[in-house]
Amino acid sequence: MLPSKKSAQIMCTLLFTFTTTSLWASSLADVPRPRGVSLSKATLYKPRSDDSWLCLDGSKTLKFVQINDDYCDCADGSDEPGTAACAEGTFHCANRGHRPQDVPSSRVNDGICDCCDGSDEYLAEGMCANTCIELGKVEQEQRKSQAEIYKKGAAKRTEMVERGKQLKAEREKRRTELDARRQEQESLKAEKELLKKQAEAAETEAINFFKEQQKEMDDVAAANAPIVDDSFRTEATASFMRYDLNKDGYIEISELQQDLQLDRDRNGVISEEEARYFLDERERIDLEAFITLSWPRIKTMQMIAQGLFTPPEGEEHNDEVSELLNEEQRGDQKAEEDHVQDQQFEGDEEEEEEEVYEDEDIGAGSVEAEKSPEVEYDPDTQHFINMANEARNALSEIERAVREIEHEIKEIDDQNAKDYGPNDEYATLEGECYNFEEREYVYKLCPFERASQQPRSGGSEITLGRWDQWLHEGENKYGKQKYAHGASCWNGPQRSVVVVLKCALDSRITGVSEPNRCEYYFDFETPAACDEEAFAAAEQRFKDEL
Repeated sequence: MLPSKKSAQIMCTLLFTFTTTSLWASSLADVPRPRGVSLSKATLYKPRSDDSWLCLDGSKTLKFVQINDDYCDCADGSDEPGTAACAEGTFHCANRGHRPQDVPSSRVNDGICDCCDGSDEYLAEGMCANTCIELGKVEQEQRKSQAEIYKKGAAKRTEMVERGKQLKAEREKRRTELDARRQEQESLKAEKELLKKQAEAAETEAINFFKEQQKEMDDVAAANAPIVDDSFRTEATASFMRYDLNKDGYIEISELQQDLQLDRDRNGVISEEEARYFLDERERIDLEAFITLSWPRIKTMQMIAQGLFTPPEGEEHNDEVSELLNEEQRGDQKAEEDHVQDQQFEGDEEEEEEEVYEDEDIGAGSVEAEKSPEVEYDPDTQHFINMANEARNALSEIERAVREIEHEIKEIDDQNAKDYGPNDEYATLEGECYNFEEREYVYKLCPFERASQQPRSGGSEITLGRWDQWLHEGENKYGKQKYAHGASCWNGPQRSVVVVLKCALDSRITGVSEPNRCEYYFDFETPAACDEEAFAAAEQRFKDEL
């Protein structure tokens, strides 16, 4: 029975791969190695004395002839670098004349030319043209042009390095000056605190003395105030409401002129003088004053008008009658007078305790006297209050100055803690902002501060990230920056930005992409990235690879 086409192809492949394991390539220093193995790994593919070979992960020992036999024996795929048998395998393209390249082994003999020398499609001889020489020439021209950019950019970078070091020196000098100023202000603050303490002590003493005097005056006034019983007050209040025609809480001359019972001279008219007599010679009077001052006089006149009382002959006795009426009311309340005084005494004690508490607050500076405008102090007391206020204000000014100094010191310390590159060449970018406009958005990058996005049609700016760190990749420690903890996406993570830095003669954003949701990439060019020495070292490594 004739073998099938597929079986024949497999047999051909096995035969071919078996042959390649015993025939070593003569490329690059003629170091023997299996197909798909790079020069750097050639020593790993040497047979042992017994023609055995150990998988690179150490998991299994094979016969050396099993390498590239189109059957995956090793878990890491290291036994099939030149076939597509292992999913984890890697095929190395030598690409002489251009740069070497590693591709997944799954691409070997898949009908697509991945290596410029066509070595990945060795079963289809002639299918892939060798374009490495042409590609190498193009890349060589590109690298030559790039070297010229690095050379010119390096000159600008040198200027940025000098400016970065100058900025650092200026910050350190300013930091020293601020430390000295802070010490001075702290000493002055201690002095102002002492003056404030002394001024508030004098203020407290003056206010307490003023309150004691005020209390004595209030006690005298309370002792001399007429005592009014409930029935007297009720009757007086009802009359007050009747006289208060416009219901404004006051009784005026015109309102009393409506009651003819108050006609003292019996001429049928209530004159202003007569009305003033009942208002204690005032223009108007409120309820409390009406009860104590007006009602005794008005009640007397009402009783006379109603024939309930006959006064002595002569108008001069009207006042005496009113006083007698007051005395009568006092006599009715004599039994309660001591009780009222006891209540007043207890209330005064409570008020005194509250005053002591307030005085303690004033002494601590937490309650300032000017916050109680309803209290009018005498000139001497007010002088001490003003002095204490001035002391408090002076201390507040010093404290504000200390806070401003400490804030500036913190800003300087934050700047000094940032990594501005190996020679501070990126320091000059801080404080600058760069925009990039596309169809829908305007992107902004403020190096070492934040990155943002704003719709071109208008709308609020969205923070994409704030300065976080450098993303080191191998030997290139300053090729990428990360800005993290931006505004949260809807039902997603916080936004973040990776800034990829490239050498150029000017600083600008050249592109923005969002490869993953809420994860942005900014391409940023700047002379600060034109490290000529690093570029030369990379060129040498490239030549060594070739």
